[in-house]
Amino acid sequence: MHANNRARRAFCIVKRCCVGLLILVPAYVVIAANPEPLFSHRATHRNYQVWSDRPIPASIAAVLDDATRRWRTSALYDSRTRVNIFFCNEPWRLWFYSGHFNTNIGGTGGGIVVENIFIRASDIAANRIHAPGPGPIADAEQRPLSYFIAHEITHSDHERRFGRLAVLRYPQWLVEGHADYVAKGGAFDFEANRKQFADGDPALDFDRSGLYREFHLKTAYLIDKRGKTLEQLFADPPSDEQLESALRAYRPSVAALR
Repeated sequence: MHANNRARRAFCIVKRCCVGLLILVPAYVVIAANPEPLFSHRATHRNYQVWSDRPIPASIAAVLDDATRRWRTSALYDSRTRVNIFFCNEPWRLWFYSGHFNTNIGGTGGGIVVENIFIRASDIAANRIHAPGPGPIADAEQRPLSYFIAHEITHSDHERRFGRLAVLRYPQWLVEGHADYVAKGGAFDFEANRKQFADGDPALDFDRSGLYREFHLKTAYLIDKRGKTLEQLFADPPSDEQLESALRAYRPSVAALR
């Protein structure tokens, strides 16, 4: 008898949890897809709409122009694309709206609404994001605020061109490598990074550094050295093993990946 009562109670709890999820998930989607009411400051520049929970300085225009300069290096760039940027200076906003439920990220794009990009607390006038921890942002000189904006726009472009959930459907080296490739706007020394990769430098190992330089190197090799188009890469991406072998064997005059 007691066992039956416990089973009924457990069933009731599970049922209530399922009902709660059926209510909460759609509510979250609606709220997350329409964040504007909770961001009281707004600015417009070219094809950008910017919202923030703090006043937006006029210097946002220069930051966005630099983000556009970087974005133009992408084969997916389209000047008609609308971009909505939300600066989440309060950590809870980034946690809630990003969909990652994490406050340590630089930003996110390509979520519920492809046009919406969420960026962590930033010093817009200085063109930099605030580090999530006590230390500085890694590779800060190559990754200003405009880098993070261009990076997340590229992820949104991936979803527009290659389908929703592209970040899950394609290799990490490709989606993050191409976003880093675009966001750095050409400021990448291929030969220096390839040597560091061959030497086992931790900076060129994503698992040890958390940086996308390893992925950028693979993408740059295929686009700049092998002449592959982005469409070709997404249609038939090589494996990590193929790329790593090719990069170790690479010589400037030799096409190592057959």
